[in-house]
Amino acid sequence: MDIEYAQVMHHYFNAVLKLRQNLRQRVQKQLIEHGHADITLEMTQVLYFLSISTENGEANQQEIADGLGKNKSSLTSLIDNLLKRDMLVRRINPENRRTNIISLTEKAKQFVADLYPDVYQTYDIEKIALDIEDIKALTKTLNAIMRS
Repeated sequence: MDIEYAQVMHHYFNAVLKLRQNLRQRVQKQLIEHGHADITLEMTQVLYFLSISTENGEANQQEIADGLGKNKSSLTSLIDNLLKRDMLVRRINPENRRTNIISLTEKAKQFVADLYPDVYQTYDIEKIALDIEDIKALTKTLNAIMRS
């Protein structure tokens, strides 16, 4: 392997990992400031996915896992924790009794409506000279790397 390539890839992986950690810290800070220290970044991802990426705020567990890039078993604990907080409802899918339908409660819908702008706007994009098209391009690039 070329040494320059290895160095570039090392720096790339390091930057991605640091960005993830930084994002987690920023989101957690926002959640704490809004009185939700018991909610994690991963929990907000489930709530936001159901709120924004689904037509009626509900999906089966596999759809949520696929949408978030998580495995189904790790998602189970997130769903269980959100159920305990009255943020989700789990019901058997009448069309396929082997799957559950997960849906948002009114409490969760209000949580997303109240906190989404603050919690997910943790970076001042204008200060780092990125516009929405830059973010879309970066997202596309990262997804392409993950698929390779």
